[in-house]
Amino acid sequence: MADSDAVPFWWLVLFLLLALGLGAATVVGVGGSLIAGLLAPAPVVV
Repeated sequence: MADSDAVPFWWLVLFLLLALGLGAATVVGVGGSLIAGLLAPAPVVV
């Protein structure tokens, strides 16, 4: 039996999809590229 404090699996999946979708929408919204960041990460300015 599931505990009453347990979080349903579908809730975790929904949260991850929303979080990733909002992150991707933000990057695209500010004019960035999702692929460019993976191929050539921005240099770290110290």
